[in-house]
Amino acid sequence: MMRALGNLFSWTVTALFGVITLALSFESWALLTGNKPITEYIRPAVHSYPGIALAAAVVVGMLLGHFLWGPARGRTAPGDQV
Repeated sequence: MMRALGNLFSWTVTALFGVITLALSFESWALLTGNKPITEYIRPAVHSYPGIALAAAVVVGMLLGHFLWGPARGRTAPGDQV
């Protein structure tokens, strides 16, 4: 069961980084070719719905803080090295 959860987490993180890579590639392509980048879609949405943008920023910050600065346990903890 734990191995299946580990695999699910690994695939989810891989997919997330794939989406981020595609978004950054599109942003770069749009800036180089003079097309409308993603940034010009996000800014009006943030100005129209600042509360939702704040909530999304808080959630993303909490998730990043949890995964980057959480307690060191599990397979990746320095004390678990064999």
